[in-house]
Amino acid sequence: MRTWISALVLVVVVAAAIAIKLILRRRAPEGGWFTDSSHGEGTFGVLGTMFTVMLAFIIFVALESYQRAREGSSVEAVAVTKLHSTAELFPAPSSDRLHGGLVCYARAVIDDGWRAMRNERYSDRVQFWVDAMAREFRIVHPQGVQEEAAYGQWLEQEAERRDGRRERIAEAPAFVPLPLWFVLTIGAGLTIGYMCIQADRREGVVIQSVRIGSVTTLVTAGLLVVAFLDHPYADQSGSVEPTEMRRTLELIDDGSPVPCDEGGIPRPT
Repeated sequence: MRTWISALVLVVVVAAAIAIKLILRRRAPEGGWFTDSSHGEGTFGVLGTMFTVMLAFIIFVALESYQRAREGSSVEAVAVTKLHSTAELFPAPSSDRLHGGLVCYARAVIDDGWRAMRNERYSDRVQFWVDAMAREFRIVHPQGVQEEAAYGQWLEQEAERRDGRRERIAEAPAFVPLPLWFVLTIGAGLTIGYMCIQADRREGVVIQSVRIGSVTTLVTAGLLVVAFLDHPYADQSGSVEPTEMRRTLELIDDGSPVPCDEGGIPRPT
């Protein structure tokens, strides 16, 4: 959900809640619908507390998922930089082919990998370069201590790249299941609805508008935060972007010919 859509949803929901509260205030009997206001306030306190605790817990868990997405993309990018340096220690033409494969991998991640994750799918283009580099590495036969050491380093760094990629992809699907969203929506509706039926014509319009507006703002904003964290790769401000991979590409792409275009699409052979 884009930022301006979130802001629009917040304004519309708050305005609707205030309007409903004022309509009910006009029709409410003197003193409100509750004969004992303390019972009404007590019920709202229990309801509000339960919803707040549940919302806070979900935000905390969703924030952890968002952080894992950021960390995974960073680990992957750093590993690609290390792999590029290690490839220089292999004999030609394997070193040149591995360099080209890493540049194409980075381009594919930036151009297609993120788009795929936004749609909760897998990037075949990125996987193509993973397989191509694996085939090339299998035909490398290290000679001497330096190349043997580089061979072992490549295996370790490749494991880091694989784990980083796996972690970022694992966070692409929605984290909060539909039943939990249903419970959150019900809780938010009950909380705001209970505030609305506490309308009392003895209180001023401004006071009642501020009260219902404040509660609705916090409740709606909380749900929007959960929606934002639940889609860490959405195309909006604050989402996880391939920033680290772009920096990696700047470091490893020296302008040498590579077997792909700017988007990481393989060139015809």
